[in-house]
Amino acid sequence: MTSRNTVLLTIFLAGSTVLALMLPFLPLPEEPIGFMVFLGRFHPLLLHFPIVLVLLTLTFEGLNIYQNKTHGKHSKVSFMVGPLLLVSVISALVTVVGGYLLYRSGEYQGELVRQHLWGGVLLLLALNGATFFYWRSRFGKRNGIQIPHRVFLLLAGALILFTSHLGGSITHGQDFLIEHMPRLQAEKPAPVEQKEPQDLLIFQDLILPVIEDKCQSCHNQYKTKGGLIMTSFAGLKKGGDSEKPLLVANVPSESELYHRITLPEDHDDKMPPPEKTPMNDDEITLIKWWIQAGADIEMKLGPEPPDSISMLLEHFLPKLYQSERLKMRQEKELEALGEELAGLGEEIGLVIELDPEYPGYFAVSMQIPPATVNNQSIGKLKPFASLFSKLSLPGAEIDDDALFDIGKMSNLRNLYLPKTCVNGEGLIYLKNLILLENINLSNSCLTNEGILNLIHLPEVKTVYVWGTDTDTLMLQTLRAHLPEVEILEEEGAYF
Repeated sequence: MTSRNTVLLTIFLAGSTVLALMLPFLPLPEEPIGFMVFLGRFHPLLLHFPIVLVLLTLTFEGLNIYQNKTHGKHSKVSFMVGPLLLVSVISALVTVVGGYLLYRSGEYQGELVRQHLWGGVLLLLALNGATFFYWRSRFGKRNGIQIPHRVFLLLAGALILFTSHLGGSITHGQDFLIEHMPRLQAEKPAPVEQKEPQDLLIFQDLILPVIEDKCQSCHNQYKTKGGLIMTSFAGLKKGGDSEKPLLVANVPSESELYHRITLPEDHDDKMPPPEKTPMNDDEITLIKWWIQAGADIEMKLGPEPPDSISMLLEHFLPKLYQSERLKMRQEKELEALGEELAGLGEEIGLVIELDPEYPGYFAVSMQIPPATVNNQSIGKLKPFASLFSKLSLPGAEIDDDALFDIGKMSNLRNLYLPKTCVNGEGLIYLKNLILLENINLSNSCLTNEGILNLIHLPEVKTVYVWGTDTDTLMLQTLRAHLPEVEILEEEGAYF
């Protein structure tokens, strides 16, 4: 490497280091810029490149060390380490910037996402260090000293695992990588106590279950819409990006929580939004009463609540107790069912796990690296059809015949079939899936004739058709007849 190239490399590494260190501290915009969001959504595709490149570099460096130790010479692939490190740095830089732009969009927020961002930044710094010391050992004054770049390379390998684990937790739920790790001793579930009515904590035992059911799918530590986390009292007190107080003691009308849940159904700020299950009158009355009474986390129901609340609780509490008992039973059943489905998934080349966005249901996705998944594989899911809320099969060897079995998945909400042989003829099999909201058919074999079957799916909200054989005139005609459906010439999400 010439002295000029060495200087250019040093400037590039220094620049990427400074940029990486700046990203976590840059202020987030009040309104995301559309083009930046577009670029950020490439992050799930880009992230695979640095993972593969770093692991490949580690493998080649390991072979080099082995050859040196056993035969006293470099391995045949040792010349690849330097170029691989350079490409790894470039791919990591692009991936980190893409991840940051996705973070800026507000679609993913929370502490776990911040940790994932920092993991990517530290990975880039470790790769910069490995690259710098590698080329310095080859052409610098300390020619031949390999230890520093190998230390940084090992650190990069560890950070790849750490950051990938966090990314998997964000996408698939917390502890995604380790949840099925064998335990030395099985933990026994603690019995759940059913309190007497007067001992019930109003927030913990009455209000929080309502919020958990109606609000937390969009306001949790993985998905914090509006910067709001509603999994705890502290999260409610902190509020969200609007900086309006969710809870104003004794004044429901000034409490953003009560204000949002009592807006007219057609109001843009109504919560929960129209596509979600709204709060019923009893739940709204209970929240209003609690706020009027002071919105205190320690407040108990007591032996003599107001008559209006006593009447409400006569039919609210039995449902609550039944729900809690059902939840306990379901948690035990889901644990056993999850193990059974995970085993079935391994058998047919799929990953089956609980869907963090829709508790109690399961998400189906491709293994990494992908195994062969065909129509017969999907057929083996039929005994459990009602349990699936998401099906993500990019690149699977399936066609429209598989849609017949998918049409039995009555609780399916998201269907991702990009890069498959589905031409659309079988879309009519999905007409009874009243919960289905999103379909991705980008880069599939979708045709003009096949896409016409969308008219049988009035509940679907979004369809992605980028890279298919459908033409502009057909898409315009469908948009005119299906104004409630977004038919997007975009690649869309794969999972």
